[in-house]
This record gives sequence, structure tokens and C-alpha cells, in this order.
Amino acid sequence: MLDALKLQSKPLVLLRFGLGLVFLYAGAHALAYADGWLEFVPSWVAAVIPLRSFLFFHSVGTVLLGALLIANVKTHWLALIAALDLFAILAFAGIDETTFRDFGLLMAALALFFESGGMEKLQPNREQ
Repeated sequence: MLDALKLQSKPLVLLRFGLGLVFLYAGAHALAYADGWLEFVPSWVAAVIPLRSFLFFHSVGTVLLGALLIANVKTHWLALIAALDLFAILAFAGIDETTFRDFGLLMAALALFFESGGMEKLQPNREQ
């Protein structure tokens, strides 16, 4: 593990750990205190899945996302998933006194995606 950290630039390690801890904490907190998080789930979700079920599955996914970012597993894909999750939060909840921080986290997730080679992974292989 220490050898892997030496190979990565310090800013990438800081982005991974910073985002990973935010997602890990948010997911764990939502699992432990679901009643306090239900108000953040858009009401239209209830037409598709019960709100508590949605919150549970989203929270488990958030914990996994955070843990895997910290563990440096497929960082480029996880950073993209994190960015999409944060974008969805901003799109459905809007920007207010709670979600304004999510914009900064979205930008950090996109920076991690681009800096970890995410765009290159999306490009089709071209042989010349």
C-alpha cells in the first residue's frame, strides 16, 4: 500500500482521501440516522421506491464509494460516479445553504476523474 502511495502524486492522494472520507462519513451517518436524512430525498422518489429503501441503498453505495476511493480501486471510474452522484444531488435538490458545498465536492470529483486518467479511459483505442 505504501508503495502505491509513493507512485501517486500527493494532490491525487489528498483528493482521493478527502472525497473518500466525505462519502464514507455521509453514507455511514445516513445509515445510522436515517430519519434525519429522509428530508433530503426528493419526494418523487417515493413513486418509484419507498424512501427508506432508497436511502438505505444510496447510503450503502455511498459507503462503498468512499471506501473504494480511499483504497484506490478504479479511481477514475469512482470519481466519475461520485461526480454524477453530486451532480444529481444539485440538480434535484438545487443549491441552498446545505448543498452549496456539494458544488465544490463535484469539482473535486471531476478533478480527480481527469487527473487520474479518466478521459483517456473513455477514449476508444486508436491504433495508428
